[in-house]
Amino acid sequence: MTKMTPERVEQAKGFYDRGLSTYEIAEKLGVSGSTVWKALKRAGVQMRDTQGREK
Repeated sequence: MTKMTPERVEQAKGFYDRGLSTYEIAEKLGVSGSTVWKALKRAGVQMRDTQGREK
């Protein structure tokens, strides 16, 4: 499995800011959706629910 390096976390943050889901981001980065979610959460990103609303 590919690791979420600081550079990949920044990429993921950019994708997430543009409205992609964690699973869409995961496909682009070659990791699991939960890996992306955890990395974004650790980076302090305000997460959305499945309807796109902030949690």
